[in-house]
Amino acid sequence: MTTLTRCILTLATIASLTIGATTASFASDDVNARIEALEAALKELRNEVKARDEKIAAMEVKTAEIDKMPKFSDKKLEVQSADGKFSMGIGGRVQFDAYAMDGSALNKQGNGMEVRRARFNVSGKIDGSWNYKLEAEYAGSAFSITDAYIEHVFGNGFAVKAGHFKEYYGIENLTSDANNTFMESALSSIYTPAQNMGIGATYTDAKLFGVQAGFFTPGISNGGAGGTSDWAVTARAYAAPHISSGVVHFGLNSSYRGYEASTTTKFEQRPEAHAAEKVLRTGNISNPTNETRFGPEMATIFGPVAVQGEYTWSTIERGLGLPSVSTEGGYAEASWFVTGESRNYSVKTGSFGRPKATDAIQLAVRYSHLDLSDPALSDIRNGVENDVTVGGSYYFNPQVRLMLNYIRADVDYTTAPSEAYNIVESRLQLDW
Repeated sequence: MTTLTRCILTLATIASLTIGATTASFASDDVNARIEALEAALKELRNEVKARDEKIAAMEVKTAEIDKMPKFSDKKLEVQSADGKFSMGIGGRVQFDAYAMDGSALNKQGNGMEVRRARFNVSGKIDGSWNYKLEAEYAGSAFSITDAYIEHVFGNGFAVKAGHFKEYYGIENLTSDANNTFMESALSSIYTPAQNMGIGATYTDAKLFGVQAGFFTPGISNGGAGGTSDWAVTARAYAAPHISSGVVHFGLNSSYRGYEASTTTKFEQRPEAHAAEKVLRTGNISNPTNETRFGPEMATIFGPVAVQGEYTWSTIERGLGLPSVSTEGGYAEASWFVTGESRNYSVKTGSFGRPKATDAIQLAVRYSHLDLSDPALSDIRNGVENDVTVGGSYYFNPQVRLMLNYIRADVDYTTAPSEAYNIVESRLQLDW
């Protein structure tokens, strides 16, 4: 090999080594640059994660504050504390009635319209176990207080209530007038005292039975007659076993009413229309000392069909050797939701609540009987009345209801000629 050839090979080798070294240097620089870029990106990502964690922590603080704020119900006008122990709700009802009645020689009837009831109430609970309610009513061109009470619930089915509230007597009486089948209560409602001042206790297992009892003194009204007793002990017990797909309710009512200051009492009743005249009367019963009322009640609910009835016997004892006065009355009714809904029965209260009905039709019929014909009575209007009521309701929704009732009332007086009345009445009701 010549010297020239060797020189050329040597130079080529040196050039190759130089180029490889340079390339390796460039590759090393590129890797380092990429590593530095990745480290910068990772640092930026860590900063973003830290900022996100700070935002999440801030949102959790705000959410915790929101959870402590009062909560509004999406089903009714009610607000309650975050822990559910305090609440306040607004409720009420408005009932507009129209009616047409034929007249008679003894008792003049007529046609017209009225605001049957307009009620507004505030109710709720305090500290989880204390309930309260205050309700005012406009009816008959006057304002009055219907409910005003405080109730303590012990949590084991036992509760104590004090204030102005309904006496525990009768399933029709203890069911809100907004949820009863007909526009007006049956003839025997003269025996079911409404709200009075008192203290009461209740116990229920909310599954099968309940017991209710209380001591009462005169409140805004007492009884259905205008007579006033000085005190009363009223009690009710019921059982409601489930049979197949339905419920059968049996109950017993009793009330002992003492007269200490009142010199007279009385019963008087109108046909089952509020605007009608009171056509059946005992007149004043003088020198009452005490009265005993008692009677059974029953109800059955099987799907869209419901049957209900009550009966009451009353005996008023009198002083000065005067004879006692005994009267009685009751009713039986049946209803059917043509569209398949059902009456809403509660074992906890032993009464009916608002039905879950929308675009629903309900048909019903009722027979009522009232006997105010004791021989000791001298009023010309004492006697016996029998009413037959046929009714229908259309529920636009659970809170809005349109009602139509026809009543045939037959009154057989003890001494005066018998009377008969035909009444058609309707009601538009809003209840919330």
